[in-house]
Formats: sequence, C-alpha cells, structure tokens
Amino acid sequence: MKLSIHSSPSITGKVVVEDLLKVKGLEYEFGDFGTLSIRKLDAEQYAQLNAELSRYAIDLTEDVPNDLVEQIKRAVVEMVNKGEDRPNINISDYLSKKLNYSYGYLTAVFSETTYTSIAHFTIMQKIERIKDMLINENLTLTEISYQLGYSSVAYLSNQFKAMTGLTPTKFKEIMLQKRKSQ
Repeated sequence: MKLSIHSSPSITGKVVVEDLLKVKGLEYEFGDFGTLSIRKLDAEQYAQLNAELSRYAIDLTEDVPNDLVEQIKRAVVEMVNKGEDRPNINISDYLSKKLNYSYGYLTAVFSETTYTSIAHFTIMQKIERIKDMLINENLTLTEISYQLGYSSVAYLSNQFKAMTGLTPTKFKEIMLQKRKSQ
C-alpha cells in the first residue's frame, strides 16, 4: 500500500513514523517528498497505525497522485531540498512550469484547502531545512543561505527568528547541548 505522510515533513516526524513501523514489524520504504510504501498492510493495521500516529499530529492517507495540493507540497519540498542544484527561479514560476497551472490558480486551490499560503508553506519548509542543515550538515549560515536562495544571511536569520523565536546560532547551540546531554 502506498501512503503519504501528512505532517510537517521534518526529521522528527519521519523518525516517529519509522520507529512505530519497526515496533510493529512492518516492511516499509520511504520515497520522495513524504511518500511511504508499506508491504502487507491490511485495513485494520492501517486504522491502528493512523490512530497511533494521530497523537503526533501525523496522518497517513492513501496516495492520491492527482491531488493538486499534495503535488504543490511535494514540488515545494523538492525545490527547497535541491540545495545547490536548486533552479534559479522563484517558487511561483517553478510551480507554474512544473504543474502546468497558473500560479494564481495554484495559490487559490492551496489556500482554500490548507488555510495557508504557498509562500508561508515554503517558508516553513525552508526553516525545517535550515534546522536540518545546521544540525546534520555542519554548514555555515552563508553556505545555507546560498543553497536555499536567500539574498543574505541577515534575511535568513531574521526569517528563522521570526518563525522559531531563536536565532539560527542559538538553535544550533541548544541542539548540540541536547545531543551532549543524551
């Protein structure tokens, strides 16, 4: 059964799902952009798995490849995660070309369904990617800023602080302290 993970596609969410699947002894494979394939999953197991994940604000749904909102989310995550291979165009042009709809139509469908804008969703994905890069890739803010297409380190830092309440440097310090204490 092919499923999609509906949560913030963060490392934490993936770890929670992976841990639960291991405990249940289910064979699984993560795909791109929040997709998950689970072998030999019956309806009862699916319902139980979804119930257990719901306490972490994670929902699994059967993969519906024609769902435009999911296609938008996947395209945004794909663009954010491309790093240096990231196309040198803005998100509106990227989505319009990739999905063959006008950006106005895409934003209307997305905001009507999710109650947030594509721009806000993109910022949230960038913040998650910055967190990951700070913790796991040992990159400087300048390198991160360049890879994610920010115009400056200051802009990245201000956006990060506005979304998390912490500067990127303070966030990294806290995460390193947590790792050392474990």
